[in-house]
Amino acid sequence: MTNEKLTELMIEGIKTAISYVLEEYGEEDIYILSLQADNHSTPDGDYTLTFYVNTEENHAQNMVDSCDDPWYYRFCEYEWYVMADSPEYFDKALEYINSTDDEVDGDDVYECIVQSVVKLREDGYFESDFSHFVFFSVEALEYFEPDDIIDMVVRMNGKENFKDYIANSEAFL
Repeated sequence: MTNEKLTELMIEGIKTAISYVLEEYGEEDIYILSLQADNHSTPDGDYTLTFYVNTEENHAQNMVDSCDDPWYYRFCEYEWYVMADSPEYFDKALEYINSTDDEVDGDDVYECIVQSVVKLREDGYFESDFSHFVFFSVEALEYFEPDDIIDMVVRMNGKENFKDYIANSEAFL
């Protein structure tokens, strides 16, 4: 498996997922997206990819329903919309990851996710689809310590955009 090839396939999957997100939630104020790679939930150890999205409207509703920790609801993927058909959006990336004869390291998969988001930001992709900055995170607690996740988030979003995430990370990481 080459990281360059997987990064290209992840970029394609992220673009496809964002198209669906905009179709499904485009009327709401989308403020964050996230991607999770997991090979612990399938019996054969194959990877799955799950795409998450949250909106200001969903976050506000969570605050009405149960506001014990607003930062948890703001940044924890388990309180967001889950793209149920995520494998469909990432089918080529998953086929590539799961077809290799070598064991795939979760570190490599997440590095490709980070590289994909960085490349999309460099190309102005997010700005072309959203009228404001949209944060991107990863749900990777099964693979990384919170400090490692924070490092990935900083790389994907730039230092100026992560202050609330880091200041309140103990609520959700």
